[in-house]
Amino acid sequence: MLSNGRGSLDYAKNLIAGGVSGPNPEGPPESELPEWCICGVCRHMPTPEEEKCCGKRVCVTSYELFNNICIDREVLTVAIRARCGIRVGEPHYASNSLRKAAYRQFILWRFGKLSRGNRKVCPACVVRVVRDAYPALDGQYLGFRRSWIA
Repeated sequence: MLSNGRGSLDYAKNLIAGGVSGPNPEGPPESELPEWCICGVCRHMPTPEEEKCCGKRVCVTSYELFNNICIDREVLTVAIRARCGIRVGEPHYASNSLRKAAYRQFILWRFGKLSRGNRKVCPACVVRVVRDAYPALDGQYLGFRRSWIA
């Protein structure tokens, strides 16, 4: 559990080596700020569907509640355990599992429980902060996928 993500030894080593940076609430430099961003924290995303801002002047990622619900490792661990209990699977606590749990927590917080096949896109600012908190060691991310269910 402690081998990946924020709060882990690997994460600390990467910080020291300069390979991973912590969450940056100030956002990217002005030259990298997308024109569609209102909050000042977003960055460009690979698809137009993902280029979405939280729409607030003070970014939702700066809220204490966001950090408590979507970034806190212990909360995400409980969310993973609860989901695995429902799906009768073995829990995994790698960075990719923590990122996915963080996105689910944000969607649940923002929209409530969604029905099967109904998906929402997380704002780019949320994706950025979650990826900064729980980085992929190889730097490769899957991105948003529409549900395959019609």
